[in-house]
Amino acid sequence: MKKRNHNKLGNYTLGLLLVLLLTMACKTQMVETSAPFTIEEKVYFYWAGGQPGAHGTTVRIRGQQTSMNVSFSKIYFQNHEYEIVPVFDSHGFLLEGNFSEYKPDDMILHADPVQEYGNTPPDVEKKIPFELEKDEAIIVYSVNGMEGFHKVTGMKELDRVFRP
Repeated sequence: MKKRNHNKLGNYTLGLLLVLLLTMACKTQMVETSAPFTIEEKVYFYWAGGQPGAHGTTVRIRGQQTSMNVSFSKIYFQNHEYEIVPVFDSHGFLLEGNFSEYKPDDMILHADPVQEYGNTPPDVEKKIPFELEKDEAIIVYSVNGMEGFHKVTGMKELDRVFRP
């Protein structure tokens, strides 16, 4: 009789472990090492200007697709999500995304907190679903409706651009 109770306990434990493993596997996003495209150029640059207090980052990735059914939706880079509009031509594709911030000069900083009334609180950045180094990016793509994630390493930083 004790042997049966032991088996039931073992079955429950095994079942619980299986459910936990499947749940964890469903929540992790698999980053693919091979993708239906090749990367030829991968650069980014910081920019400032346009308006006082405006600055941001531009990411550019150029490559060749090996499948005609590939589409691109976004890039994750330096803890930001970049929406992109891919450009396809006879030479391949270009993915370009911009992240911009605007910090107005009219923020009141004062030793008396009452004097700071009316300042708008800063936006809280959302965390991207990947842990990346400074020179790494993730390209989100799909082939025939199946979403994939491709890690790009060695992003090259170009000179800062100052816009009038």
